Amino acid sequence: MESERPRTSIRPPSPAPLVLVVLAIVAAAAGGLYWYFRSAAPPPPPPGAAAPVVAEAPTPATGPAVDAATERSLVEAISANPLLRKILGAPELARRWAVVVENLANDVVPRKQLEPFAPAGSFAVVRRGATAFIDPQSYHRYDAVGDAVASVNVDALAIAYAALRPALETAYRVLGYPDGSIDKAAARALHRIQLVPVRDGEIAVVEGAGTTWAYADPALERLGDVDRQILRMGPRNGRILQEKAREISKALGLGAPER
Repeated sequence: MESERPRTSIRPPSPAPLVLVVLAIVAAAAGGLYWYFRSAAPPPPPPGAAAPVVAEAPTPATGPAVDAATERSLVEAISANPLLRKILGAPELARRWAVVVENLANDVVPRKQLEPFAPAGSFAVVRRGATAFIDPQSYHRYDAVGDAVASVNVDALAIAYAALRPALETAYRVLGYPDGSIDKAAARALHRIQLVPVRDGEIAVVEGAGTTWAYADPALERLGDVDRQILRMGPRNGRILQEKAREISKALGLGAPER
């Protein structure tokens, strides 16, 4: 077994605002891979790619307020999972939800928002002859995240979303989308998660420059940031995220995203 830091093309994270709780967890699962790669400087986005929204200074949402006690009871009903509660109990919930949704909808991993989900241990590969494969034990580092996603009560999440939606919509528009819709952004983000090509079996990797790894399959290496990060969670956790994304999309009545 060999521990190495694989390559990433994660764009710089937005330092602003959280929408759907499961999106935060999905992003956390993906964003946790940052700790594999933090020694390598991320390359610039490809020509023509939209840059992630950056909000340097906090801008308060001005939508109809939900008092702190009500907000706390709403989010606590979503899950009793301690990992999830750590995110839900953080301040500026609406702002952070909005940023995570915006980032995911635009194929950006919001790693800074989700630092509590950094995985323990190191990425590892196993070799058979001249070929290296992702060590299945690396996937288990994300089992706690998968379990947190599985714990989400979708009905409670839908109730919380409805109650907090005005503040979420305001927070999303403050990011630079004055005519935007948090519902449409959430639909795109959830749809992106559902379409990740989760793989069973072994996944070959190849050594890149320095101490880095990349997918041996060019089709996988060409995938977007969010797709490639979720793949590294392993099939068990990836499918948990996808199933919960489907449940949430249905519960919120979001449907397929608009093109």
